[in-house]
Amino acid sequence: MGAAGGALTGIKLLSLQDSFAGSEEILAQMLGLFETQARERMAQLRAALAVWDVTAARQCLHSLVNISGAVHAYGMSELTKALGEAVKHEDRALAAQLLQTLGNEADLVLRQAVILISVLAKDSASVWGVVLPD
Repeated sequence: MGAAGGALTGIKLLSLQDSFAGSEEILAQMLGLFETQARERMAQLRAALAVWDVTAARQCLHSLVNISGAVHAYGMSELTKALGEAVKHEDRALAAQLLQTLGNEADLVLRQAVILISVLAKDSASVWGVVLPD
């Protein structure tokens, strides 16, 4: 389930191309940072929510919104915002549900990021023709 209750959305490659065509080296660096930081923040977020540490959770959520938006993973960004609202309103049931959905979306985005990083390392010019998994 994605941000609007539909399918997972992943990275918007055409949007990424509009922003980074001709700057593939920068894109590769950003995706590499995203991969590392997203994995860390998701683990930290799960740990924070397991003990309902709202301050730690909100810090992770803020970071996740920023990094997912930077790589044009808008569904992940929207889910993160929705989870932040659930945490803010102390809705633990909704937060647990959204965390599961966010985890699924983050897994998809991370798989896609790894593919893009690999393609960029081999032949950056071909990155815009990649077909990403859904």
